[in-house]
Amino acid sequence: MDNSIRNRLLTILFVFGLGIYALFPSLRYAMLSDEKISNLSQEEADYYDAKTIKQGLDLKGGIYIVLEVDLPQLVNNLAKNKDKNFDLFLDELKNEYNSSSGDFFTVFEQLADTKDLKLPRYFINYGKTKEQIIAQLSLQSEDSIRRVIEILQNRVDQFGVAEPTIQKQGNNRVIVELAGIQDSERARDLLQSTALLELMIVKDIESTNALIRQLDSITSTSNEKVLNNNENEINELFDATNSGEFNFSSLLISVGGNLAISSKNLVSYKDILSQDNVKQILDATNSTILTSNSPIVLVNEIGEEEEFYTLYHLFNNAELTGGVIEDAQMRLSQAGVTAGQAVVEVEMNTEGSREWARITGANINNRIAIVLDRKVHMAPVIRSQIFGGGTVIEGLDSIEEAEDIAIVLRAGALPVPVTIAEERTVGASLGADSVSKGTLSMGIGLLLVVIFIVLFYKMSGLIASFSVMWTLILLLGVLALLEATLTLPGIAGLILTVGMSVDANVIIFERIKEELRNGKSVRSAIDSGYERAITTIVDANLTTGIAAAVLYQYGSGPIKGFATVLFWGIIVSMFTAIIVTRFVFDFVTSRKNIEKLSI
Repeated sequence: MDNSIRNRLLTILFVFGLGIYALFPSLRYAMLSDEKISNLSQEEADYYDAKTIKQGLDLKGGIYIVLEVDLPQLVNNLAKNKDKNFDLFLDELKNEYNSSSGDFFTVFEQLADTKDLKLPRYFINYGKTKEQIIAQLSLQSEDSIRRVIEILQNRVDQFGVAEPTIQKQGNNRVIVELAGIQDSERARDLLQSTALLELMIVKDIESTNALIRQLDSITSTSNEKVLNNNENEINELFDATNSGEFNFSSLLISVGGNLAISSKNLVSYKDILSQDNVKQILDATNSTILTSNSPIVLVNEIGEEEEFYTLYHLFNNAELTGGVIEDAQMRLSQAGVTAGQAVVEVEMNTEGSREWARITGANINNRIAIVLDRKVHMAPVIRSQIFGGGTVIEGLDSIEEAEDIAIVLRAGALPVPVTIAEERTVGASLGADSVSKGTLSMGIGLLLVVIFIVLFYKMSGLIASFSVMWTLILLLGVLALLEATLTLPGIAGLILTVGMSVDANVIIFERIKEELRNGKSVRSAIDSGYERAITTIVDANLTTGIAAAVLYQYGSGPIKGFATVLFWGIIVSMFTAIIVTRFVFDFVTSRKNIEKLSI
């Protein structure tokens, strides 16, 4: 064996060995039973998750969610100098848009004309004419949706989903596909959470008592309840003994120095706070009332367990928001009464650290509420000024909740709320059926191709079949190395690769046959056949590769999966058709003088 053939053999064996090594974990995992998979240790599960070929939503199952961006709320956020007329316009805009299938800004413009709404009054920063304002609002809408997609991508990446699909649909919807995720509730919360973190000062007891007296005066449905102005204790304030009276304070109880409301009274509580005169009082006193993020369970007067939510009376303006957060990590608390519980450690940037030190220094002995998405997670007392920008969020129900909160805080807050317009869970049985049918179709196609090429090209066809087999093995190995996700379109790409690999061999064989008909020797015909065919093969595969690159760049989801398999299939098929089969022919013809080639 001469040095040229030996070196080529070693190169080919190295490439084949690398392909088998990359594919081996996937083969091992595929042979494991469901029982063995469920018994894998965390270390083994992580190993297989990192090394095996990942399956897409259509193969593995998972969650398909369509999120709808709340464009009316975006417009509300952008507006300035809002008044009652604008609020009425916005309410009617929501109803009109929800009941129509038209473009949002077309509905917006038509309704503004109908209501003779002076848009420059509310959107002076976006132009002086109606046309300029609507054009700028439309640009703001597109930018917000792009930011929503980017933030969702960051959240999902940190959530640990392999190759998620996140793409825009229409002018206000985003499609999210999460393969392999079965906990739909957790995924839904992660995607919908706006992740708006606010640090808000809790008002003192005197202010709270005064506010509730005002609310009682306008919510009483029978005799006006007269409160003693000298009352200083919350327990006295909420000792409602007149069962015939209904007012705000009658909904509340005192729990450990805090106010609380039963879960069964939440509807009445929200109805009261939604009244216009109540909103006016809250605005006039710069107040807001928020509930805790999770309930506490107490035993009521008849001995039954009942859920109560803690209420917090806060200054309406946030002292600090989540925009200053630089990092957030889930940790297990090491000390105090929360030892062993999940907490989120938050680090702020330089600006946030400076503000945090100012806020804590100015509010020593006051309580500050840590509010996430308008739910209070904790409200500790500030004992001393805090430097360095570090704080801890406690009061979380589980490690999963702490991890999710840390994820959304790191990724950032959504610029506009999103709601779930459609949700589907793709079961694992559908994925298994898809895999089975896809594998069967690939097997049948491969068998038919091998039979045809062996019958038509005889021994040379057998060499080409060997090349096709190794093309598939190497391609799957490449996908495993790239940690790519295989979908049904990807399986279609595998089948197409088989055809392309055979096509290259067919071009080479036909060239060789042409040279043999011209009277050349077997060795000379093989050399000339490969030399003349290689230009055609490279040209054809180059144009296909460009098409695959364009599909990958501008496509999304399944299109990207198909493009990935197609691109690497081109490279692998050229390697096996030009280098591997050429090596086999050279190896055979170098060992003995062959006068006739089986082709």
